[in-house]
Amino acid sequence: MPGRPYHIVMVGWEWPPTHSGGLGVHCYELSKELTRLGHRITFLTPFSGPFLEVDGVTMRFPGAPGAGGKPASYPPAYWAGATADSPFWNATDGYNSWVGQLDDLAAVDIVHVHDWFGTEGAIALSARLAVPLVMTVHSTEYDRSLGHPWEHILRREQIGIDAASRVIAVSRHLRQQLIQRYGADPGKVRVIYNAVRPTGRLASIAPERRVVLYVGRLAAMKGVDTFLRAAARVAPQFPDALFVIAGEGSEYARLLHLTAALGIGEQVMFLGKVSDDERELLLAGSSVFVLPSVVEPFGIAALEAMAAGVPTIVSKTSGIAEIARGVFQVDFWDVDEFASRIAELLEYPTLRSAMGAQGRWEALREGWPERAREVVALYREARDAGGLP
Repeated sequence: MPGRPYHIVMVGWEWPPTHSGGLGVHCYELSKELTRLGHRITFLTPFSGPFLEVDGVTMRFPGAPGAGGKPASYPPAYWAGATADSPFWNATDGYNSWVGQLDDLAAVDIVHVHDWFGTEGAIALSARLAVPLVMTVHSTEYDRSLGHPWEHILRREQIGIDAASRVIAVSRHLRQQLIQRYGADPGKVRVIYNAVRPTGRLASIAPERRVVLYVGRLAAMKGVDTFLRAAARVAPQFPDALFVIAGEGSEYARLLHLTAALGIGEQVMFLGKVSDDERELLLAGSSVFVLPSVVEPFGIAALEAMAAGVPTIVSKTSGIAEIARGVFQVDFWDVDEFASRIAELLEYPTLRSAMGAQGRWEALREGWPERAREVVALYREARDAGGLP
């Protein structure tokens, strides 16, 4: 691409191999492609690692030698265990203070913050360095709380959206929400979708039992209870089917009790958190992937399933439904329809094969290289708007 390379200070939270969802993966994959384009990144995180290394990316965190600040205990992104008086908020404030005062950065061209965790510090840093601020919104507190937001998180989201020269939303649905609920200027909000990288594991695994898979956080917005209720309708027809739930979160105990109440304990398996390699193995051995979210700003797990050739069912309210045609799209509340689509895919191998092939093509026709170029174009737009070269 034309133009000089940039030094980008990216204010994040998680970074692989330690991540609780798509946020850390997004930052990692985007950074890899930005550096391949010749740009340089200083990535700020509250955690001390370990970090997957990327050429051209320098990791900085509080408490590191010469970094200033003090080590603190931080939970994973979107942790549901915080309370209004939790030490988590003190730690978050400390992280923002450290970000805002960070020096020894050499010349910086862009400050790019992801979600609400570091907005206060990113605003202070971009103002002090006199460079544009770009904010990527991966999800909002309205969505995560299903309409019962925490005011202190809303405030951090709002100030970031207001201060940013340009805002990236990961779906059209999310962009519209930023405009309507946060009063964002439509002229500065752009949609840049997530992507996936092709897996090295191409061959499928044929397990003894047909596997219907969910991967993601166990949170109310994810609709895992719908997955279980649909499983209860399908299980009697397919006694060999195994319904696998991979992930952890605040809904675990409730979902475990629901499984028992539905009488499907022998056909449901809760795996807890899985590694990237374990997730690849699960996808290689699955017959169907289901993402039944009540609301889902994007749904990168579904895109990963499609890329692995697994026929996929998503809720119509997920962002991925905007770009995926080779999937079944179902209303998040329609348990019967989810059950019908699952049964259909389990029953007909030809349908599974056709949907899997179509989904894989759709998931991989554009990837992180294309997304990185879109982000760089946005950086240039932000600098042009500020009169910077």
